[in-house]
Amino acid sequence: MTKRTLIGLIALMVLSLIAIIWVQITWIGNSIKVRNEQFDFFVINSLRNTAQSMESSRRLSFLNEMFLRGYSQAPRLQTYSPVQDSYSSSVTFKSSSSPDKDSVEIVVATNNNPPVKMKVPRNEANKTIERSVVVNPDEYMRWAQQQAGAFQSMSNQLVSEMYDWEKDLHISKEELLHTLQGEFKASGIETPFEFAILRADSLADGIYSKVKLKEFTESPYKVNLFSDGLVRKGETLSVVFPRKTNYVLGSMGLMLGGSGLFLLIIFSTFALSLYFILRQKKTSEMQADFINNMTHEFKTPIATISLAADTIANSKVISDEDKVRHFVGMIKKENSRMNRQVETILQIATLDKHEMDFDFSETDLHEVITQAIETVEIQVTERGGVIKRQLDAARSLVTGDAEHLRNLVHNLLDNANKYSEKAPEITVRTTDNDSGIFLSVEDKGIGMTKAVQHRVFERFYRETTGNIHNVKGFGLGLNYAKVITDAHGGTITVESEEGHGSTFTVFLPFKGETRA
Repeated sequence: MTKRTLIGLIALMVLSLIAIIWVQITWIGNSIKVRNEQFDFFVINSLRNTAQSMESSRRLSFLNEMFLRGYSQAPRLQTYSPVQDSYSSSVTFKSSSSPDKDSVEIVVATNNNPPVKMKVPRNEANKTIERSVVVNPDEYMRWAQQQAGAFQSMSNQLVSEMYDWEKDLHISKEELLHTLQGEFKASGIETPFEFAILRADSLADGIYSKVKLKEFTESPYKVNLFSDGLVRKGETLSVVFPRKTNYVLGSMGLMLGGSGLFLLIIFSTFALSLYFILRQKKTSEMQADFINNMTHEFKTPIATISLAADTIANSKVISDEDKVRHFVGMIKKENSRMNRQVETILQIATLDKHEMDFDFSETDLHEVITQAIETVEIQVTERGGVIKRQLDAARSLVTGDAEHLRNLVHNLLDNANKYSEKAPEITVRTTDNDSGIFLSVEDKGIGMTKAVQHRVFERFYRETTGNIHNVKGFGLGLNYAKVITDAHGGTITVESEEGHGSTFTVFLPFKGETRA
């Protein structure tokens, strides 16, 4: 995968993640908005029902009080006898075409009423005429004025009593609280609230402790009380919900939790995918470097062996036994070098498959260290260096595999030798405590940065100083050392400062739990 392709893939993944997050945030925002609108609708509707309930209750109480008193002081209307009620009537006879000779059609007219045609028996018509009473128009006007005055007196008294009732009306805040709680519960709203009755932007009454006047006056949840009244029409019931936001979000807890979990899964998937892609890219690059370096490492001994063989075949050399022995020794040396490289490569497959065999037994670590020093000391001496020994551990017996432990120490010494630009100066120390033994390999080489220290035990990783082949090896030595240490139940750490050398410390328990 090229760098451009990788950048394009990461850009598409980031764009997709941003789009998904934007959609989720937008959806959550719209859901919260809808839930707030529902909350506002139910609250306003509950406040209106509360106001109507309080007004109806007060009016009903007023009417019941009036009826219980019997309204004894109300003026009574004057009554008139049926004779007096009959006034200024006239009867007009007309001929009838009806075959019934005993009936007659008459027209009856009274004051302020239109004439009415009636068909009645003749004897009934005669009786009507006999009962007719004529009332003087002036008397009728006086009677009408008396009745109007009585009705006016009743109306004035009723208005006066309603005015006094509304003026002295008292609203119980406990009753108002009970009514509000009932209305809110019926609407499914169960979050705490505080309320107040406002009169001319001032607190008249209510139940509140934390909410201030400004919050009541600016609250969107307000309704007028006694809006049809004359005296108290300026009163307003205001409600504030101190925990509205928590209540709305809490009512959406399942939805918000699911959405958050979904986003977390998507983000985690993206992060893991990106991590594995980058790690795979690094692994591919290190494997490519490994193959290139392996080719270079094999090419040198092969060329040396080929050159030595051609020289021996020369007629001038083949007859010289000393020269033949010299070149044969060179061939054996390069062949041994190639064999070690092959063994190192075979370790890769063994580590990957976790098929490494261990033979755990009581092993003297000091003896293992001495044997490992002997194999590396020749190379160090050839470069003008020295390996110092400070084996101060009182107890050096551990449970381990002697061969793998010897390879572990050899790799640490070889690493110290390779990364020393000048004559190597290597110090090997051992100390112990009640739990186990500490082995440290210190050099005064090029050292390493903090970033390198975090990766130095990775497979195929090698710190170079420019050319990939300027430091011999495959980048497996320290990774192998860590695998062997872990298998023995121990730990390996590194302390280093760039330009001042490095110190690798291995801890092996005396009776640790092996992980082979």
